[in-house]
Amino acid sequence: MLGFLLHALFASVLSSLSLALFSPFVTLRKVSYLGEALSHIAFAGIALALLLGLHLQLVTLIFVVGVALAITWLSRRHQLQEANAITIFLSVSMALGIVLISLRRGYTFDLANYLFGNVLLASPGEIWQLGILSAVNLAFIIFFFKELFYLSYNADMAEFFRLPVRAVDRAFIILLAANIVITLRAAGIILVSAQLILPAATAFNLVRRLDQAVAVSALVAILAAVGGFALSWWLNLPTGANIVLLEFLLYLISLAFRPKRGS
Repeated sequence: MLGFLLHALFASVLSSLSLALFSPFVTLRKVSYLGEALSHIAFAGIALALLLGLHLQLVTLIFVVGVALAITWLSRRHQLQEANAITIFLSVSMALGIVLISLRRGYTFDLANYLFGNVLLASPGEIWQLGILSAVNLAFIIFFFKELFYLSYNADMAEFFRLPVRAVDRAFIILLAANIVITLRAAGIILVSAQLILPAATAFNLVRRLDQAVAVSALVAILAAVGGFALSWWLNLPTGANIVLLEFLLYLISLAFRPKRGS
């Protein structure tokens, strides 16, 4: 029983941590809508994997990464506003997912676990995936912090200094898609977008430096994950929803420490 609970706790902490590490960059680059869209686009990838009888997570990951890169390419190559490109692919992917699911007549699939998350279903293999993902995220941020800094604040200046921002940008999008897909079982499609935004929103109320914001976002995510898991155990409530509510509570508390304008 203890081992089962520890697996679920690790899944909660690692899934929240992996998303929180990217949260400041998603917020500063104003691509939160992309993160939310990719979490819903994953629905079509899940449906495609079910229809073809292939590995669910791998097919979903390939599908979401492909769509994310297609959005970036379309918005740059054909000068289509990124928000419009995201809306197009989001709508088409959701429609495709509905059609593919309908083709699997007589097949029952508990989609609720992917919509709202269920850390209790996390296997040891998935916990290792989440741990590796968090480590990869941290290494990526450390090694490419300068490029990510310029991408977040002034991408044009980065190109002026001939920093490889386009390659880093593609890697960021791919990693963002991977984070969303791999954390789906634990966080859920609906709650992923909140966990990508709230830690950074809280952090930027408390600190101003980007490196400090990454650290505070990680701390907020860990505190909310542990607290959310404890509440789910004591009160028999959904873990993912508890985590998001606690992150929102921490955000409200952080507003009291936010510097006033002009100070």
